Amino acid sequence: MKNKVCLFVFLFGLISCDSKYIEKPENLIQEDQMIEIIYDLSVLEAIKSSNPVLLENNQIDPYTYIYKKYKIDSLQFAQSNAYYASNLKKYRKMYSEVEQMIQDKKIEADSLLQKENSRFEKPLVKSKDSLVNPKKILTSEK
Repeated sequence: MKNKVCLFVFLFGLISCDSKYIEKPENLIQEDQMIEIIYDLSVLEAIKSSNPVLLENNQIDPYTYIYKKYKIDSLQFAQSNAYYASNLKKYRKMYSEVEQMIQDKKIEADSLLQKENSRFEKPLVKSKDSLVNPKKILTSEK
């Protein structure tokens, strides 16, 4: 997944190596929404690479899902992505925010998983021995 994201950033980085910025598209996706889109795509691509059957069984295409969820089209996404990628500093900042969102969600998921696992663990409770004082019983038999 990281390889795909890195390749994605690299390709747009090559485009943005030119000192000119790409002209702002008319239907530019707002930066905060673009960050959410990139986050969702990262999660969906991770699912696709780790468990492709899950998305296939539910007939989910990551990009189609994103377009419907955010009510955008592929051209709007491509133009907005190219625009943000043309400003490498801004694009890096956006990806840093996406990485932070992923880390926050990972911590939250780990915490929930730990709580769930602890529900099923039985606490060790010392049971009382059926013999009150075994030494006393052994010495009284003699």
